[in-house]
Amino acid sequence: MTDDSATPAVDAPRSGKRVRYLATAEETDGEYARFEMWLAPPPDSHGPMRHVHPEQDEYLEVRAGTLGVWHDGTERLVGPGESATVPAGDPHRFWNAGDDELHLVGEVRPALDTELFMYVTYGLGRDYATTPSGMPLNPLRLAPVIDEFDDLLYLSHLPTWLQRAGVRVLAPAARRLGYGHEYPEYVPAERRHLIDTA
Repeated sequence: MTDDSATPAVDAPRSGKRVRYLATAEETDGEYARFEMWLAPPPDSHGPMRHVHPEQDEYLEVRAGTLGVWHDGTERLVGPGESATVPAGDPHRFWNAGDDELHLVGEVRPALDTELFMYVTYGLGRDYATTPSGMPLNPLRLAPVIDEFDDLLYLSHLPTWLQRAGVRVLAPAARRLGYGHEYPEYVPAERRHLIDTA
């Protein structure tokens, strides 16, 4: 996929993020997904909380601005033309560490369902269903999403077994109350077929 044929950009203004996909799982046979991301300068942006991708390596290359990366206990700054790689299973966090908008290209290997997960979580953030850092204001709304995409990530500051146990308890209750994981209204129209394949 070229820049001209990239997926539509999806905004999460509350957290100061915007993303679009340059290469999708469909196009790479699931080998990787490549995305372009913009993060507003502080205090208008919040990177994700410290988290772990249990099955995915993540690569971030800065195009403009300054990326702050916390990886396995160490912080560093990454400038234009530089990159950071986080192996699967390593705790990490990233944020805009500069005074200008941060523009980066990221890649996750394998792709898994990262694209659909980002559409849904960015949409929840747009609707003020999460804090700027992505934590749910109503855990019942996010539990089915985390349950469905449990191979993508977990928070690094809570024991994994505790997170999984909480989701396993909350997700069925949330589904009975009408909450789901799909949220088609958050997925660009031309990408809604992803909902049927997730």
